[in-house]
Amino acid sequence: MRPTVPMPQQKGPRFEVEPLSYPAQLARLAGQIPEPVLQVGARAQVLDERDLSWRKRFAGKRFVGIDLETGPNVDAVADITQPVEALKAALPYPQFGGILCSHVLEHVRDPFQGAANLSALLAPGGLMFLQSPWVQGFHAFPNDYWRFTISGLELLFKDLEIVDVFYSGGSSDVAYRLKRGGKPDWSIEAQKAEASLFQAVLPKSDAEKFIRGLKERRHYLSRAYYPVMVFNLLFRKKRA
Repeated sequence: MRPTVPMPQQKGPRFEVEPLSYPAQLARLAGQIPEPVLQVGARAQVLDERDLSWRKRFAGKRFVGIDLETGPNVDAVADITQPVEALKAALPYPQFGGILCSHVLEHVRDPFQGAANLSALLAPGGLMFLQSPWVQGFHAFPNDYWRFTISGLELLFKDLEIVDVFYSGGSSDVAYRLKRGGKPDWSIEAQKAEASLFQAVLPKSDAEKFIRGLKERRHYLSRAYYPVMVFNLLFRKKRA
């Protein structure tokens, strides 16, 4: 574990930023999440790193991949927004010890129904790992509808409890956990600190110079630079 770095802020709660190894976090999850494991949106894409696929990370565990279409890594064609009984009928297990929902919810027409169905599919005591972009360009697979804050995701999955949150960027090597008093923190105060952590506001002249220096043309829109930011949440379903 890397040492935490105090956040340079003067007012309000004091947070620490814990630098993380993104691959190490996923490896930890693979050992922590129980089987059977359900991957939502499993169809392999051109951009997938096949050697680091979720199925390979969970090798040795019962694993089911679902998607809207057939294709590599898809065991069952299913829509997480269909009636939950129809969704369960398409799957080999009535509930799952672990669910992986990575970069899916922003493409779902009805995320409220999808979240309710995933909550129903998760077994008591089970864990769900969710990745969702907060800042990212439009990307249609087949369309792009939503962006969620941590508070929004907590509301969507109101029947589950959050046990961990960490941030990651557009690359697969940079990640951070925000902590207070040595413990992970995803409170409203922590979310308010995101701008001072990840956003850079440049003088207008510097921003325009940066745009002019790019090989591909971009249009000046704002002095605020906010790179790709992904929320990584681990949920648990309480035991009855």
